[in-house]
Amino acid sequence: MKKLEVGTRSLKEMGADVLEAWKRAEAGREVAPREALYFADMPMLLATLTSTRWSLLEALKASGPMSIYALAKNLGRNYSNVHSDARKLLALGLIEKNEEGKVFVPWDEIHADFTLKAAA
Repeated sequence: MKKLEVGTRSLKEMGADVLEAWKRAEAGREVAPREALYFADMPMLLATLTSTRWSLLEALKASGPMSIYALAKNLGRNYSNVHSDARKLLALGLIEKNEEGKVFVPWDEIHADFTLKAAA
């Protein structure tokens, strides 16, 4: 199963993850690959993964690969806006293009995880 983890992590937390993986590899222990997309904070995540972009992901996952034109028609949205959203989602790796130029969601599952906590 191809799973993507989406959430918020500080640079310190991400650095600690990299350091831990490095130490495991140096010690000859297995380092399990992890597919993740992290944002520095919740406002940045929500500004990037807007509700319309999330709806685009849901529609594309349900329908399978399609052209951006067909996707815009399916969503009842303006082509240029869908094209712009698709470009952003492509850059983030949330969607991909196949050999025919159709966009699709390559993930079996996208798991989002957020934590609200007091600042340290």
